[in-house]
Amino acid sequence: MSNLYLRNRWFEDLPVGEFHVFGSHTFSELEMIEFARLYSKAPEYTDPEAARALRWGGLVAAPWHICAMWMRKMVDYMEVYAQGVNDGRRNGAGISVQSMTWLEPVRPGHTLTYTYEIIAKSDKVIRDKWGVIRSRNEAFNQNGAKVLSFEIDILAERGTD
Repeated sequence: MSNLYLRNRWFEDLPVGEFHVFGSHTFSELEMIEFARLYSKAPEYTDPEAARALRWGGLVAAPWHICAMWMRKMVDYMEVYAQGVNDGRRNGAGISVQSMTWLEPVRPGHTLTYTYEIIAKSDKVIRDKWGVIRSRNEAFNQNGAKVLSFEIDILAERGTD
């Protein structure tokens, strides 16, 4: 990421079609098991031996682990992307998620690349201050196969005219 700094980008400044690659992450077996033991205790996520006899024929990352890595990559990317912004603008919260699908298993050693694209902007104004942006968020494995897809609505502060 170079020269990706935002300046005075309010709701009105964010174009539909804007696209970002948040970054990549390689999933290790140990990391997958540790996450699953805390949050998704099913054997296909926690026990390599038992996982061989189950649906995916081996250990896979818990779907929420894949999403947690999207969140980590997004936050890290946006911190750099918005570095130096001091215009009073605040980032808004995510307010809804739609159409979340996990399409392919993620196995130890797989590397996912996470992407984000603004696909719509609502005309609705919330509390006289916020607009709603919808983004498509996806993860692709090292072979280019899509493994995660979802849309999220995010509040973006409107500029003051």
